[in-house]
Amino acid sequence: MGTSSSSRGPSGQSPLVPSWADADPGAPLPEPEGQRFRTFRTEFGRYASGEGSGSLRTALGHYARTATGGQGVGPRRFGSAYQAGGGLFGALSDLAAGGNAAAFAGIDLAGLAGRTLSFAVQEIARALAPENGDADRIQVAIQEAVAEVLPDVAIFDPAILTADNIIAIMVEFLTRILFQQVVEDAGSAWNKAPSNARTKDAEDELFDLIRIAIDRHLGPRLAATGSQLPRAEVERLQRSAMDDVWRDWENFS
Repeated sequence: MGTSSSSRGPSGQSPLVPSWADADPGAPLPEPEGQRFRTFRTEFGRYASGEGSGSLRTALGHYARTATGGQGVGPRRFGSAYQAGGGLFGALSDLAAGGNAAAFAGIDLAGLAGRTLSFAVQEIARALAPENGDADRIQVAIQEAVAEVLPDVAIFDPAILTADNIIAIMVEFLTRILFQQVVEDAGSAWNKAPSNARTKDAEDELFDLIRIAIDRHLGPRLAATGSQLPRAEVERLQRSAMDDVWRDWENFS
């Protein structure tokens, strides 16, 4: 994890949803409001400072309602992540069942068995990453998610990929995608933190809040449907979970 305190963040004139990341391509988008990040960043800066009445929940309420255009718009930003997540779930499930994941990754991944976990996951992430502006963040999110769920595994063995492990990886993956987006959109508000220690505390609190939300809305849905899910259904479940997160956040005040 890490903040983008050296960046001012996107401007209010930037697209609400980049065309290459849109989960609903072709659907109309509202015009971005020129100052849509202002209140979110002001509240986030108060929170990051650790002083006064600044609240992370208040900041995220403004993030969902205004900075990102509301529940009908904000979750559209993660189309590339939903697609990669659908491929990730399918690839891991197929490898666990003795397959080669080629139907999901586009290449035969069976030969990764017996390689170091870090190398195997790097190759899986590379195969699943899109060729657009989200490529790097998706590769990093996949690698970090697997490392978090399987911290003591050195050699990749598809047999270790239980249904519970795969669901946990999916939750971690989508958590990291959303966390990084909020971090980047907060931009220079991170500079309000008075110390590196306070920055770390703020990061951890933000990450934990996002993980709890994603786990609540995505984990049970994946668990209830089993491991043999069509890719499109996994994409739909991720989008539905993100919709619910936005709906929750819009009620934060």
